[in-house]
Amino acid sequence: MEVYADVLVTVNYVVDLLLLLAVVKIQGAVVSRRRLCLGALVGALSSLSIFLPYIGWWFQGGMKLLLAAGMGAVVFGLNPMSRFWKGFLLLLVMSFVLAGGLLALYWFVAPVGMLYYNGVVYFDLSPLLLVGCVGGVYVILCLLERLFQGHKGDSRIYQVSIWANGKTVSCKGLTDTGSSLREPFSGAPVIVCDRELARKVWPNDQKSFRVIPCLTVNGASALEGFQPEFVRIEGNGRTIQTKDCYIACSKQPIQGAYQALINPQMVGEDGLLG
Repeated sequence: MEVYADVLVTVNYVVDLLLLLAVVKIQGAVVSRRRLCLGALVGALSSLSIFLPYIGWWFQGGMKLLLAAGMGAVVFGLNPMSRFWKGFLLLLVMSFVLAGGLLALYWFVAPVGMLYYNGVVYFDLSPLLLVGCVGGVYVILCLLERLFQGHKGDSRIYQVSIWANGKTVSCKGLTDTGSSLREPFSGAPVIVCDRELARKVWPNDQKSFRVIPCLTVNGASALEGFQPEFVRIEGNGRTIQTKDCYIACSKQPIQGAYQALINPQMVGEDGLLG
């Protein structure tokens, strides 16, 4: 079979980009488009190993480990290390599942126009069709993740401290399964804060500004929000500090025992942040 390097790299770039988007979405991390594109490029260039002589399974396994580590370092960075390890492990698991599924397809079905060599898959078919299939898998993953995320966490009060614009505000925050709002592009969890408190640390840099759609009892709406420098959540014997979230300004004042609503993913025992 003739293998064209440009088609190989292009298709693998799109597949790796969708894979990274799924990892970021599930992890709830905030990642720039530049990092995502560079990480996908690292994965795409590694597909050129299909042109190397066959070495063995140990080469394929070692390459997958190094590739996942390299892509994880580019996309998530190495500081803090906890963020890198979570992204690396999730990317590794999803990569092995995808590779295993494609290998099983190659050995048991052997579709015409498919080549599996040195741990790299090449399809002699329309790249648009392949991207559409992977995109469908990505959508299914997002739907499943959204379906099950609402069942995590209890209703508890936490101490919340928000750093932004060189200032700090602190308040009580309630975590509840009904407050599972996320920023739509990154999938990062959102803390809905009392509007007066949020305005005290509202950043001057408009690059961090977001319009966050939400559903209320009155129908569809949108909240103004921003990405903080970092947030610290304390309570239940734990301290969680992260910048992978957004602060949304409530339309109505939040008064009483708490002044913020926390996405339960941020404080769940099996949460992905912190």
